[in-house]
Amino acid sequence: MNKKFKKTLQGAFEAPPPMNKAHFLKTLRFPKATYRDFLFSQLHYIRKRVWAVSVLIVFIGWMIAFGAPAFTYQNFESFKIWGISALLPFLAMLTVTEIYRSAAYRMAELEASCRFSLLQIIMARITILGGGNFVILTLLLIFINWVSAYSLLQIIVYLMVPYLVVCGICLWILNRARNQEGVYGCAVAACLVCVISMLFGNVVPNIYANVHLNSWLVIFACCCVFIGIQICKLLKEMEEKQWNLSLIE
Repeated sequence: MNKKFKKTLQGAFEAPPPMNKAHFLKTLRFPKATYRDFLFSQLHYIRKRVWAVSVLIVFIGWMIAFGAPAFTYQNFESFKIWGISALLPFLAMLTVTEIYRSAAYRMAELEASCRFSLLQIIMARITILGGGNFVILTLLLIFINWVSAYSLLQIIVYLMVPYLVVCGICLWILNRARNQEGVYGCAVAACLVCVISMLFGNVVPNIYANVHLNSWLVIFACCCVFIGIQICKLLKEMEEKQWNLSLIE
């Protein structure tokens, strides 16, 4: 069959353009959930262990900050910082792996994406988990600022750097290894950063001196830029996998 005959045959049997498609789509009966309802519905998909571990981190942070007997240490002023900063990598790991889990194609989430795209689901999870982490980090900062001699800027930078480092590493890993090994890699990264935070805080207590603050600020800024790049890569990949009614409008 030559190409000219194939084109003629295709033109003869080509389906006519749809009439009143926009009006027909508006008449379809489907649950018209608002974005706020959709956002709250995503709370059910976040595992309860994430919230349980988050509450546990806040509780341990409170005990460290206010010198509970189980958390007494020789250099207590430095311990308040590195003791809590060593906990935050696990909070970062839980957050990133939970976002990654929502990107995996599970039936319940696929059904939800019939009304909202996969990209919107990911953004909803980031909003919920990010809001929860903001509350947790704010509480920990209040605890430390209440009892520490360090300035608020120093406390924010010293606590957030290990957290941001793990966030960036986990996003980088999961953008390249979308399988169970990627989750294991995130766990290893969190453990390593935790151990490094403890070692540096214990062996080099003057690492939190004012003279090193500029170096901490540079690391803080680099981590924020790196995380932004990795999140953009994640969202760009999700855009390529959108499948909902908007594709046929």
